[in-house]
Amino acid sequence: MSIENIISIIISILGSSLFTLVLSTLVFNPLQNKKQYIFDEKKRVYESLIVFAQIVLYPQEAKFSLGVARYNIQELSDEDNVKNSINDLKMAIPKLRLITKNEKVILRTNEFIESQNLNSFDKLVSELRNDLYK
Repeated sequence: MSIENIISIIISILGSSLFTLVLSTLVFNPLQNKKQYIFDEKKRVYESLIVFAQIVLYPQEAKFSLGVARYNIQELSDEDNVKNSINDLKMAIPKLRLITKNEKVILRTNEFIESQNLNSFDKLVSELRNDLYK
């Protein structure tokens, strides 16, 4: 093996490592960070949906739930709790429109807000499961 072949091999190894580093820094890391951000935001919005469901569907049990501690649920009436959770949920819908490509999630969310029953919640949860891990 001549010295030119050895230099050629070293240059190709260094060149491919440098190319991989540049590609990773400029393309792969930002895509991974974006996906992680969207996943985290979806989880936050979905938690608001679940808290709303706890308050609406199970008001007595929700008074003892840790997930609804931020609403002062034990001090307010059930109507005030529902009103507060609806306001919180409606504030999350614009964010939901930004982070999901699945229009059914938004449709099912609006259906659940309007009907506030277990059947619409089950449909919503089904869509959320499909959407969260996309």
